[in-house]
Amino acid sequence: MTLQQKILSFLVPLGLLSAVLTISIFNSAMDATLTQQVVQIARSEAESVSRKLVAGVESRDESRMLRDLQVSQKVAGATHLMVLDGAGLVLAHTNVSETGRRYADPSFQKMMKAGDVHVIDEKGDHPLVLVSAPIWSAQEDRMNEEMLLTGQDTTEGQERMGTVVISVPLQGSLATRVRMIKQLVWIVGMIGAVAILVAIGLIRGILKPVGFLKRGTAQISRGEYGVQIPTFGKDELSELAADFNRMSRNLSETTISKDFMSSVFTHMTEPLIVIGADGLLQMCNGATLRLLGYGENELSGRGAAVLLSADPKAAGEAVNFRPANDVDAEFVTKAGVKIPVVYSCSLLKNNNGETTGSILIARDMTERQRLETAMRRSEKMSAVGQLAAGVAHEINNPLGVILGYAQALVRRLPPADALEAPLRSIEKEAVRCKNLVQDLLTFSRVGKVEREPMDINKSVTAALSLVKAQAKIGQIMVERELAEGLPLILGNPNQIQQVIINLATNAMDALGLAGTISIRTEALEDGPLSWVCLKVSDSGSGIPQDILTRIFEPFFTTKPVGKGTGLGLSLVHEIVKKHSGTIDVQSRPGRTEFCVKFPARRSGASSEVGG
Repeated sequence: MTLQQKILSFLVPLGLLSAVLTISIFNSAMDATLTQQVVQIARSEAESVSRKLVAGVESRDESRMLRDLQVSQKVAGATHLMVLDGAGLVLAHTNVSETGRRYADPSFQKMMKAGDVHVIDEKGDHPLVLVSAPIWSAQEDRMNEEMLLTGQDTTEGQERMGTVVISVPLQGSLATRVRMIKQLVWIVGMIGAVAILVAIGLIRGILKPVGFLKRGTAQISRGEYGVQIPTFGKDELSELAADFNRMSRNLSETTISKDFMSSVFTHMTEPLIVIGADGLLQMCNGATLRLLGYGENELSGRGAAVLLSADPKAAGEAVNFRPANDVDAEFVTKAGVKIPVVYSCSLLKNNNGETTGSILIARDMTERQRLETAMRRSEKMSAVGQLAAGVAHEINNPLGVILGYAQALVRRLPPADALEAPLRSIEKEAVRCKNLVQDLLTFSRVGKVEREPMDINKSVTAALSLVKAQAKIGQIMVERELAEGLPLILGNPNQIQQVIINLATNAMDALGLAGTISIRTEALEDGPLSWVCLKVSDSGSGIPQDILTRIFEPFFTTKPVGKGTGLGLSLVHEIVKKHSGTIDVQSRPGRTEFCVKFPARRSGASSEVGG
């Protein structure tokens, strides 16, 4: 309910109540006045006719009395008149049939004896006014006049000759009262309607500034600071409007800087953290929440140690971030993952120089460490490539001679010769060394690699024919799920096949004698780029997190001595890189998955790319 409705809901019932009371009082007053007027007319006519009836009463002349009564009936508009003697016998009556009737009713007898008395007969639908007047003899009448002049009681010791009773109807006065009441109701209604309209106008005029205040307050609540409202006159509401305008201007001036700082705080790309003097986190910007994986209000009020530990007990301990620059640390995300950061800390102080907290600005070093790791890996790859380029020919030539003579001698030996086993061993190790040199040569960036548009599913099928033969040695299941309609890639079929075999062999080594290897292909869309994805996964024990970042390093291996050279995954990484692709690995106990992505071939792409 609006304020205007509340005021009207009070004023309208009050006005209606006042109107009802006014009409009721006026009705009562009008009824008394009109009745008294009728009584006065009846009394005057009764007194007048009582003097005329003296002679008729003395002579008991009924016809004479009847004529006098009929004349008075017309003058007074009475319903009837009658003359009674002292015993209540009707001597004459305008209604001739009533003549000779005796009124023995005590109340009627009392009225006749009392003298100038009137009563209202409200029986029936037509109320009447009954007025009685005594009839005195001529001598007694003169004595009454003399006694009135001397102030004596005119009724003391006298006996009346009779009583005249006049009956006057009240319908006329009642009709007059009804007409006047209707007019009064109409007048009061018009006055009330005008009063309501005037009240509505006044209320609206009074509440108009309140409406401006309401709208202005709503605008400020929505953040529209600086809004101004009009002022009217010099009353209290105008003063309130002026105060509101001053408040709005002050809010606008103070919130401009606040909004600017809030915008800077929100849009910072580096994590910014405000810590109170009690060691609790007071504020964290969006970059901090995104980095650590927390919701908007999850960090507020928690101990600053939550930044450094996922352990609830450790996170509850006090941590003192002292003023410092470029401090290496590790923040811990909500999921418990450690993120390398470098932070700087400065103290917050109030106007009295008291420390109220500290500000922490951090920088995520994950990408930098990844780039440094990639750079170190690239340097190692470059060193291996230089080594391979420098010694490949020197090693290949002696290996070729050793392998050639060993194979020639084996062919010339007779069956079951004692030298066959040593020569076979020389041949096997020479082939192993030759393959090792070939792997080293892969890292050399000299020369060109022939590429052609190819279907990766064909390379997977060809490679699986070799992998399945080795998998049958143990209880290893090889599953494949090749997507249909894959776009072509631009690559070297032999090298792509080597990637698949190396990843599958690595998975079988992780499984041991039993497990499952899954090989899948699919098309991926990443923004404007299209990729063909090869995924190789196994159900082994997984790769420990502490060595996951080193698996692509040359010569790094966890296999026993003699079981691997540590070049398999490094070779895969180098081939994928030369094909402008990417390789990622995700590992947990029970599942390790390598995801290799090659760019989908574009029309007009070159079939030969520099190595």
